[in-house]
Amino acid sequence: MNYLPAGFLLASMLLLGCAEPDVNLSASQSTATTVPDPAHNSRNALDWDGRYEGVLPCADCEGIKTKLTLQQDGHYQLETQYLGKSEKVFREHGQFEWDDSGQIVTLQRQQPGGDQFFVGENVLWQLDMDGQRVQGELAEHYKLHKAPPPELAAQPLADIKWQLTELMGQQLPADNPVYIVFNSSEARVHGHAGCNRFFGGYELNSETLRLRISGIGMTQMACMQDNYESEFLQALHSVDNFNLTDEQLTFNRARMAPLARFTAGGPADE
Repeated sequence: MNYLPAGFLLASMLLLGCAEPDVNLSASQSTATTVPDPAHNSRNALDWDGRYEGVLPCADCEGIKTKLTLQQDGHYQLETQYLGKSEKVFREHGQFEWDDSGQIVTLQRQQPGGDQFFVGENVLWQLDMDGQRVQGELAEHYKLHKAPPPELAAQPLADIKWQLTELMGQQLPADNPVYIVFNSSEARVHGHAGCNRFFGGYELNSETLRLRISGIGMTQMACMQDNYESEFLQALHSVDNFNLTDEQLTFNRARMAPLARFTAGGPADE
């Protein structure tokens, strides 16, 4: 009978013993990557409040015309109409809750069903009864798109003096001089940046909520007092989409926190 050298057996045992920690380490690293980041979820990183509209699939009608409004205070308003079946519009309101991941909202309804939505950028995806995204050919039909208020839908930002209320996450005093006006007939913007007046052009798509401001010029006054001019100009250069809820306007860039917030101050005065 042949015997393996004792040194070979000892080396083999040591190698096997060292391999197990690597497997466990990989498993722990894999688990760590699936933990949601609470600082970069839909609830914290998106300007999600507002009205969403669309036609959702229906088992016994042509579709469910749906309008769902989510409010910052955790309340919702829901309007539904069963197309091809009834002209009646059903209205309800209540509260909604976020899940632990900060990605999904659940409407607290008396009659559960179709009440969970995954929150994306300017879109809500209705989830199935198991809380999962619908897959396959019908997937695109289970979503609601964010919409501007009806009275502002045609030219959602035009000819209104938008007063700056928040800049880069900082609340500003009510008497600050910063504002912006969109001239729809010429696709131009103008306003006050805090010290100097500015002007430029803009491109806007009210359906996709895309916004780009370009060709910014300004006066050259020297102001000694503190102002928000440099940060505001940075926001104008950076914005690529907007949100509009009632009389509140928000400038955004991608999925980051809002760059600036405005309140409608009435008709443009110049």
